[in-house]
Amino acid sequence: MRASMTILAYAMAALVAGARSANAQTPTSTCVAQAKADYVACRTQCKQDFVDARFSCRNVDPQCGEACRAGREACVENVDNILESGKLPDGSDLADCTGGTDACRANFKAAKTACNAPCAPNDAECNGCVDNAQLTNFTCRDNCRDSWRANPTVIALRQSCRASFKACVQQCPPASGS
Repeated sequence: MRASMTILAYAMAALVAGARSANAQTPTSTCVAQAKADYVACRTQCKQDFVDARFSCRNVDPQCGEACRAGREACVENVDNILESGKLPDGSDLADCTGGTDACRANFKAAKTACNAPCAPNDAECNGCVDNAQLTNFTCRDNCRDSWRANPTVIALRQSCRASFKACVQQCPPASGS
């Protein structure tokens, strides 16, 4: 009798666990979408709180520091555009990078089209063609990055972004409550 009660207890526990599992596996899409939106909002707010706290720890007003940070991001974006376009501010091309990574991407897309991609799984010729196009694309982007990193104008612009940010932060008022 005791063995049958134990078996019955295990069976009931399994049924309850199975019912919970079934309910957990069928969430409504709006609930999942809301949970995801809440997560993204929470993550964004936590990141902002962290940035603000870092400025406060350095005795810098977070609003002013954030404005300096936004200026630095805009400056860095302009420098990154050189990599994408392959054009320096004076209109000249990066060495070994005519057209920048944008041209690499466009050439890769054209090469894949010429290969008749997407390929069938057993089409060795097409797959080989796409593999070669991928290798060419990687080499192109790698050459552009190497040229961009070593270019004296790019180096000077990146240093200027850093120096402007530091000068901006130094002019910020102290954090309140310090």
